[in-house]
Amino acid sequence: MLYRILVVLFLAGTTATIYAQSNVSMELYADTYAIGYNAVVSGDFNNDGKPDLVQCCNSTGLVFRAGNGDGTFQAPVTAVAASKGAVQLIATDVNGDGNLDLVGLPAFGSNSSSGPATNGVEVWLGNGNGTFQPGQIYSTTFAPNAVAVGNFFGNGLPDIAVGETGGNIDLFRNEGNGYFVFDKALNLSVGSGFTFASLSAGDLNGNGISDLAAAFSGGTTNADPVYVLWNDGKGDFKPVQLGNYTEPTLSIASLNGDGMQDILVGYVCNPTQSGSIRGPEYNACAGFDGYYGQGNNKLYKRTLVTDPGVYNVGRPFGVDINGDGYGDIVTAGGTKCWCSFGLFTYLGKANGSFQQTPQSFIFNTGGVGPMTYGDFTRNGMVDFAMSENTGTPAEFFLNATPRAACGKYTISPTVTACQPVNDTYSPVAVRVSATTYDATPVTALQEYVDSKLVYSEPVTSFDKIFPESPGEHFFLTKAWDASGRSFRADRTVTVYKGSPGPTCAVTTDSARICLPSGTASNSPVLILANGDTGTAVPTAAQLYIDGKLVVDNVGYCYSNGNCAGGTSYVETTQNLTAGSHNLLFKLWDADGDVYTARKTVTVN
Repeated sequence: MLYRILVVLFLAGTTATIYAQSNVSMELYADTYAIGYNAVVSGDFNNDGKPDLVQCCNSTGLVFRAGNGDGTFQAPVTAVAASKGAVQLIATDVNGDGNLDLVGLPAFGSNSSSGPATNGVEVWLGNGNGTFQPGQIYSTTFAPNAVAVGNFFGNGLPDIAVGETGGNIDLFRNEGNGYFVFDKALNLSVGSGFTFASLSAGDLNGNGISDLAAAFSGGTTNADPVYVLWNDGKGDFKPVQLGNYTEPTLSIASLNGDGMQDILVGYVCNPTQSGSIRGPEYNACAGFDGYYGQGNNKLYKRTLVTDPGVYNVGRPFGVDINGDGYGDIVTAGGTKCWCSFGLFTYLGKANGSFQQTPQSFIFNTGGVGPMTYGDFTRNGMVDFAMSENTGTPAEFFLNATPRAACGKYTISPTVTACQPVNDTYSPVAVRVSATTYDATPVTALQEYVDSKLVYSEPVTSFDKIFPESPGEHFFLTKAWDASGRSFRADRTVTVYKGSPGPTCAVTTDSARICLPSGTASNSPVLILANGDTGTAVPTAAQLYIDGKLVVDNVGYCYSNGNCAGGTSYVETTQNLTAGSHNLLFKLWDADGDVYTARKTVTVN
């Protein structure tokens, strides 16, 4: 085989930026544990200031993975016995004791042949140390398919909505003491053949009350409905059908900086059909539509992306992945040939549109599973973790993207908040950078931290540092204009003491040694190298020192010798003798190509 060799050479005294500001960079690694998880959620479950994971399930129950704060996680331990397991998990503090709890759907419902009948939603109260109390199951009317948590009754507490077969939604009101009571049932009358593909909660009106968005599966081509359900603040919802799609899934996120959350729908576009069977994937594509919250129970629809190179997208996330303040689209799915699977990122623009061609991070050939995100390296950027198919390892995507310059939405009126990024970590001094755009003159820009006003000036932008104590904080940037109108951007940030885990940014089809940062170092030497294999699965990341192989990251391998791949980087600490040493990083991919980076370092 003819290998394509890409060499990046670093010499003493040279400096070069090898990445473009718009480039997204990830460090990929496959887990070393393959237990067959079918659900994953992130959060600080042991209150140590580091993001953790809870996955489901091993043979005994829910699994806790303590985070090290640098993007890696400790070995799985049983968090709570859960004989029925769970197919979906949500982390939230349901009883206000400061510990994260779990809301989930038991794995087996009455329509399942794989286990006992259990129509219900389960709640596990957290102990604050990575373990949970035995679950409390609340019975539902029909077999549950999806669950969402939100402030549905205006009490400021996380209530539960459960989507069930046939379009039924059961609402459970939070009593404030860790218990829930059934309040009412809604029915969308979609028909017995439909199940919930997604159910999400968010404030689409900007009034502090959670609305719902639902996507269904079970129909023929272009026959799967998507709904918004407007909440009156008392748990009474008005459903409005937004459209029909093929295999839709959705989430609620802020996509355009106007202070109201929006609905992001991912679906199969250009589907083919033969009878009732949807046609070959190579004739299909990935589509994303946005329904933007306008207030007063109104949404504005916009087709965001139509991508013929991607098929069968998972649930899309609207997050700021490069720190410019614009909402981006991140999803997992398959390539058009259905021969590999990856994480796909579509960057947002100032006018609310999105790049049509994504950056892709191909990680396996076996499929995708449930995904969650969090700031696993605590560097202020969003990372991702995915539970893959049963019997395969989880996959991690550590965000090594260099922070982009702060952007400015050209939508009136908007607040663009580039720092801090929502749902990330920050050292004790939190930098807040925000700017406004408004057709009417802006008269004041304010910052609130945990509902306390800490800054107010007659400006259109600001960049300031606010010292905060460790723990979770709510940052709200609010603008006022001459018409008396206000608009906002809010972020939840966890403040911690310590240093973020290092990351290494690269461009597509390249390799780089980032640490040691110079050509001289003391021993032991922290060595960090990363690469990007483009459209192929990275299969082995190797480090050679003075011609000797010292690290060989091949991810998880099966008993037949095949490896899941998905490993693109090396991070290791080596004890080296005084003198000059030659470092060689090699990244192999499934096509047999190898990407290399070299560096010479003098150890003092």
